[in-house]
Amino acid sequence: MPRRSLLAALAASLLALVPAGAQAATAPANAPVLTSAVFASPVAIQWTPGSDPFNIQQIVLRAAGPCSAPTSDPQARQTFTDNTASSYSEAVPDGTYCYSIRSAAIADAATSPGLTVVVDTLNPVATISVAGLPSGGVISGTVSIAGTAADSGSGVASSVLHVGGPGVCPTGPVVGAQWDSAALANGPYDFCNVVTDNAGHTATAIASMTIANNVPPPVVPGPPTKLTLTRARARGTFTNAILTLRWVNPVTTNLASVLVVMNLEHAPKKPSDGTKIYRGLKTSASVTLRAGQTGYLALFSYATGSTKPSAPARTKFSLASLIPLRPLTGSILHEVPVLTWKPEKGSAYYNLQLYRNGKRVLVVWPSQASYRIPASTLTPGTYVWYVWPALRVGGAAPTFASLIGRATFTYRV
Repeated sequence: MPRRSLLAALAASLLALVPAGAQAATAPANAPVLTSAVFASPVAIQWTPGSDPFNIQQIVLRAAGPCSAPTSDPQARQTFTDNTASSYSEAVPDGTYCYSIRSAAIADAATSPGLTVVVDTLNPVATISVAGLPSGGVISGTVSIAGTAADSGSGVASSVLHVGGPGVCPTGPVVGAQWDSAALANGPYDFCNVVTDNAGHTATAIASMTIANNVPPPVVPGPPTKLTLTRARARGTFTNAILTLRWVNPVTTNLASVLVVMNLEHAPKKPSDGTKIYRGLKTSASVTLRAGQTGYLALFSYATGSTKPSAPARTKFSLASLIPLRPLTGSILHEVPVLTWKPEKGSAYYNLQLYRNGKRVLVVWPSQASYRIPASTLTPGTYVWYVWPALRVGGAAPTFASLIGRATFTYRV
């Protein structure tokens, strides 16, 4: 007798020995439970097998569509030849499925309740339209905005309309179906419809436009006032000086910035006529100058949304008085210099001393605020010189006062 016939006969014999009530299969009492992330693929499920020793198989079934609707043609995804398996996983395309577990005994089979699983790995679909707006068109006044959203998987969670600058629309303000473009300044913008599905995927539809409302030109503010220049008192001799320029901004609600311009030859006539020192809304700025320089500063005010400057506010500076000694410290000379300094009022004479490499090479007492060094005194090298005034007070003998200054120079032939 063929083997298949023998097995069938054996099964029939065993079945005859089992009481009729114990021959039916017992399916899991509850539907499988989803153990993978919602809407994700692969799908992983878990269940509790039916407690029946006569169950000889467990079959994982999958049908298209939700379990609440009539399902057709459930497909066997995997068969377990025992009654202990309790989990299953598979990768599936986007869609809605009904998973159930069928337990088979010798005589028949029974199926558990079903678990509906939705797989959604795709972005939703978003559209946006603006009434009467051609691609990249111009709008003004109030416009109508419409957006649609669709998602065949997990469904649409939200659809929100925004307006914002090019490239940053999704972070811009939320708008409704009717929007007044006067809420923003003229210029390029985007409308966008940001759609999010229940699986957390997003899609953004964008419509670009340019706002061009007729707005009155901004009123140009007046120039800054009360300009002052100050310099902190400092000891020693400096080739540069740092001045602080202060002013008072015009009182206006549309002041955007103040521009400070410097020109060393003439008073600046317009913002481009010189070097920019500062631009902003502060009321002071630092100006670095070489001692002895004379120049001019001009300040211009600008209104919000305008490139037209105010009339200039001007002031002149002169730092000739900041040079107590010449040549300036750090000078490189190729000729024998004449040393000069700022005269000290009441001086009968001066004491001038010259050092080279720490050794004094000259001491003189000139009566004028200058002295030409004898050529025979100098050899190539670096020199330091000092000068003190001898002040005459009343009829008393002159006495030396504080050091006027100290300077260095390098002599080369």
